[in-house]
Amino acid sequence: MAARFRKIDPRIWTDEKFRQLTGEQQRIALYILTAQSNRIGLFSFSPGKACEDLGTLPATFRKGFEKVCLALKWEWDSEARVLYLPTWWRYNQPESANNVVGNLKDLDDLPATPLFARFAANTTYLLDAVKETFLQTLAKWYPHPSPKPSPNPLPNPSPTQEQEQEQEQEQETPPAVEREFEDFWEIYPKRNGKRVGKPEALRKFHALNPEDRRLVLVATHHYASSELVQRGVGIKDPHRFLQNGKEDQPWRDWITPEESTNGQGQAPTCSKRIQGPGDRFGQDCGKPASPESRPNEPRCVDHLRPALKSELVTHATH
Repeated sequence: MAARFRKIDPRIWTDEKFRQLTGEQQRIALYILTAQSNRIGLFSFSPGKACEDLGTLPATFRKGFEKVCLALKWEWDSEARVLYLPTWWRYNQPESANNVVGNLKDLDDLPATPLFARFAANTTYLLDAVKETFLQTLAKWYPHPSPKPSPNPLPNPSPTQEQEQEQEQEQETPPAVEREFEDFWEIYPKRNGKRVGKPEALRKFHALNPEDRRLVLVATHHYASSELVQRGVGIKDPHRFLQNGKEDQPWRDWITPEESTNGQGQAPTCSKRIQGPGDRFGQDCGKPASPESRPNEPRCVDHLRPALKSELVTHATH
């Protein structure tokens, strides 16, 4: 790569998002910022090389890498193996217009990736003195791919047609809330091998403000990695995690991770669905589970299978 040094702002250690990461995840983030990055924050990234350099197992690195990207809002194109850091210019500001032109040559090393469009449209942190050079250089050297020609292409489309094509391309790119919801849906733990209620969950997710959506993703990570959920106990439907029938928002209880219980876990609760008046889907019973119930099907004494309940009663009378 053209430059052999990278800038890291010391304020990273007081950044709220960075501090939410574990020590190992912070190590992965610092590696990404210093080892394989280039001068523009859009670069080819090799997870395999990262595993070798960090001395970690692929599965361990993958989990940490996913959490780093989620927390810091870094974007990963797994097919092209390209990583994009949207806040790169905030901490690596080009010093001059000539510096911008030189830095953008790093694009020559990249494969085709949808992240290029995101990079080209992001001038949030560029100073006005270099912003125009940035846009002109991209337009001259790296023009956006033209739409696929139709069977009977019309020569010299009118401005109106060009505007319509641009609008269609913008509509094909999902808005941020849609991408965030898909992240939420993929992270959320499955119950009995599936997730249900996606339309209702999407509606409730859309109702959240941007900051709450970010916190939901953090909370979902904590919830999915909790001891009981890992054992498949008491997993809520995604839409009830966002907001239950009482208008509460259970996800807020998971903004911070649960404290370790040294493998003991919390007492499991009965997962029998109880359907009340006007309650279409029902809710978990929630009573303490009997030790006699199955680990993957916690039930209180009232909701044990008849055979098990009979055995408990017989045992109690002797």
